[in-house]
Amino acid sequence: MPEVSVQETFEQWEAAVAQAYVPLVVTPVQPGEFQARIVQSRFEDIDVSTVTASGQHISRIPRLIHEPDEPILFATVTTHGHGWLEQDGRVGEMADGGLMLYVSSRPFTAHFESSWGVVAVQVPLSQVVSASGVPADRMPTAVRFPPEGAAGIVGRFFCGLAHLQHTAPDQAAVLARHGTGLLASVVQLAAGDLPRDEPGHALTKQRALMYIQRHYADPELTVDRVAAACAISRRTLYRLFENGEDGMASMLRRMRVERALSLIRTDATRPLQSVARASGFVSERQFYRAFKREMGMTPGEFRTTSA
Repeated sequence: MPEVSVQETFEQWEAAVAQAYVPLVVTPVQPGEFQARIVQSRFEDIDVSTVTASGQHISRIPRLIHEPDEPILFATVTTHGHGWLEQDGRVGEMADGGLMLYVSSRPFTAHFESSWGVVAVQVPLSQVVSASGVPADRMPTAVRFPPEGAAGIVGRFFCGLAHLQHTAPDQAAVLARHGTGLLASVVQLAAGDLPRDEPGHALTKQRALMYIQRHYADPELTVDRVAAACAISRRTLYRLFENGEDGMASMLRRMRVERALSLIRTDATRPLQSVARASGFVSERQFYRAFKREMGMTPGEFRTTSA
């Protein structure tokens, strides 16, 4: 059997993701060996799949969104690993069995630094809108629902359904008929606001993440500016993130490099100095240093390998 390169493997994975879900721009986090797997079950009203993969950045960019396509509501339950998802100006953490909603009709990005796994559910958005009475523009996208509470019960239902499909598919098909109604219930409970039972520090962290996500491409964004916008001290801001000051710096660096990746892949002729500035780096030197730290190669090398 002919040997397949890592680049060819990743291109095959990107094609498989598009076939199973919707077209996406997928970029590996680190060069080298890549592994991924999708196991999908299609029921009458919903699709349920399990996904495991190496670290990667995923983008649903505007040029991939086509008006005739029927919008889809995605619900994912993170089974292992840790990542972030951004949509509609919100950033939600994907970790520890939490449930996340997002829609295919608007841009979104997701990032997993290392290996990860999710149970992914997809259902026509119109069905959830009809069942919940919540308009599409009020869907609680990119909000993490913890394993506790009503959303946690629904998340465990879908994880169990994915497992049951392999052991008792007839029983799974009967239970799957209730999937859309359960998702609609989650939407009804959460529409219009963040979950009220989240601890205060989680809400503060959410505000900080939202502010950073909106302004990370500004080279003048500072920790003091984020803290002032959230009405908290620098020390409190650092404490919200696991690794203190290093955690803040690495998160901001990762967001900026992710934007640079997207710009490089979507415009092969754009000067790297322009990419650096548009991604929030104060200098081309800082851009090269951050990019190589995150990707293991320079921006120029990445552009060559992804061409």
